[in-house]
Amino acid sequence: MDKVRETIAAGSPAIGLWVTSGDPLVAEALGKAGYDCVCLDAQHGGVNFDNMLSLIQALDLGATRALVRVPWADQAQIMRALDLGALGVIVPMVSTPEQARLAAQACRYPPKGVRSFGQVRNYYGAEPTTFDPLCFVMIETAEAMENLDAIAATPGVDGLFVGPVDLGLSLGLGVVMSADERIFAAIDKVVAACQRHDKICGSATLGLPYAKTLAERGVRFLLQGNDQGFIRRAAAGEVAEMRGWGKAVKS
Repeated sequence: MDKVRETIAAGSPAIGLWVTSGDPLVAEALGKAGYDCVCLDAQHGGVNFDNMLSLIQALDLGATRALVRVPWADQAQIMRALDLGALGVIVPMVSTPEQARLAAQACRYPPKGVRSFGQVRNYYGAEPTTFDPLCFVMIETAEAMENLDAIAATPGVDGLFVGPVDLGLSLGLGVVMSADERIFAAIDKVVAACQRHDKICGSATLGLPYAKTLAERGVRFLLQGNDQGFIRRAAAGEVAEMRGWGKAVKS
């Protein structure tokens, strides 16, 4: 089941969020929230190859497939994430078509790639070519912007995924954590490259209004928010409300 491709094919943006915690209970709860996928962040979060299998299994309980942002464009890490049952991978800091090719080939069995076959999870059947994982490569450097068409044209790459904060840093804009037309202009170029090469354009987002703007500009796969942020906001909201009770009583 691939709700990401299915949702996009139906004409709507696919939506997901980041899981940065290594706790399977958190992943299980979010897996039941209705997302098209949940992305386990093994680059910056508390997800690693020791807890990844449990997190993927927890998401499976909610019928939500996991994507994994691997730490780097390392073929062994990409293959391992897929062997553990991920729907696909998001590969960071891909700046050249050569790096994109390494990522894509690690996702595909021969003759299309170099992935080694290992039946780790029970939904791997005897026909490995029937399982077609998603391969997103992250566009988050100035060099990647210069190589957009070549990266988008790489066989086996399903989509380009923008990391807006790192892209802003690489473009010399500093840490941009809000809507910025300079970043949106770069994202427009990524959208256009994806359209030219029939690839999915995805992006991390910086809040719901930001995500809505990206969808309106043609981004078809959005990862909005993360588990820790949701927990902090919900807790802070309740604390603020309950603090107000004391003031009301005293007055």
